[in-house]
Amino acid sequence: MTMTARVGPWQRVALAWVLRENDLVSAHFRGSGNHTTTLRGATWLGAAHLVVDAVCVASVLRSSPPSDSLVASALAFVLGYDLLAFAGQAPFGWLIDRFDLRRGAALTGLVLTAVALLAGRDAGLAVVLLAGAGNALFHVGAGAMVLAGSQGRAAPAGVFVAPGALGLGMGIILGRQLLAVPLWPFLFAIAAACIAVLLVATRSEPAAAEATADRSPTYRRGAVPAIIALLAFSVAVRSLVGTVGCDGCPRGFFLLLAIPVAAFAGKLTGGFLADRFGWIDLSMVALLASAPLLAFAGGDLWLALPGVVLCQMTMPVTLAAALRALPAWPGFGFGILCFALVSGTLPAYLPGGWRPHGLPLLLLVLASAAALYLALRMLLTRSQPRILLSRASVSESTPSTLCRGHS
Repeated sequence: MTMTARVGPWQRVALAWVLRENDLVSAHFRGSGNHTTTLRGATWLGAAHLVVDAVCVASVLRSSPPSDSLVASALAFVLGYDLLAFAGQAPFGWLIDRFDLRRGAALTGLVLTAVALLAGRDAGLAVVLLAGAGNALFHVGAGAMVLAGSQGRAAPAGVFVAPGALGLGMGIILGRQLLAVPLWPFLFAIAAACIAVLLVATRSEPAAAEATADRSPTYRRGAVPAIIALLAFSVAVRSLVGTVGCDGCPRGFFLLLAIPVAAFAGKLTGGFLADRFGWIDLSMVALLASAPLLAFAGGDLWLALPGVVLCQMTMPVTLAAALRALPAWPGFGFGILCFALVSGTLPAYLPGGWRPHGLPLLLLVLASAAALYLALRMLLTRSQPRILLSRASVSESTPSTLCRGHS
């Protein structure tokens, strides 16, 4: 008589303990279903991303105090929003993954964004808290759905994050330049975004989630924290470089438009190109090519902008790599890299800040490239054999798109 081995929850815990005792750590140890979305869904969520960023930034800028205020400077006001909106994504991401709240978090973020808009210019700190929390919840909830449904590809992440650059640029223009333009029409866009979230979010079946766990890689102890740390360092450096890369370029309305468009183009195309040519190949070519352009642009916008496009191409790769390292925690991985994103800007904006140019900037980009290369190479190193938690067999490794030779 043939018997099919079925492993219950206590057996799963025991197997996980065996893996840890043998210096092997499973990268995926959850089997519950959760909301995901397709590439088409990522497109709709990307449009919602644009709306959220535009409304949050414009609302915060319009409600910020004047720079000579005794209460707080406008810079500190905006930095407070940035820290809540981006650094808050890591703890929010952990909670969302822990309690399966992806779609609910995205919807809550949209509602809080609408409330921040309605609060008006005189709400001050309330706008910062509402917009910051709303932005963080939407980003990590929608981002987790996109990453979880990406099937190991970088393109969906790029499709989702790229419109945020346009939203950021739009928010800055509405918050600083076009102050007479009313924001209330964005309420209709937020309502449409809520409908989009409800329509594109699909519930993954527990069986599919368990199959994903079966295919997930196993790494030696300490490898996953090292991979995440390298990815975060690369993102932080890229953020600083993107912040100072256009220093010296002629200021004006054109620059306010050009930088978001360049960042959008880089993030959008980077994911597709990485899936086509390999994550490592694309990342190294993009970063190494961007380094001299950004370091030695010398205020030439037509050198700096291509550098921004190339540098931003690695954003989808880092997000997809974080998912590969932490497949059970897409929201948490997304949040960690967003925390690194805002951390990278702090040296440039804090009092007495550091805005590197020339050789120091070149070395920073090269360091970012080296860190990303090491992280991606570590992702290719999988411990064998893998112990499956649902059946006693060893399956073949899933194809990798990390480098062309493994795609």
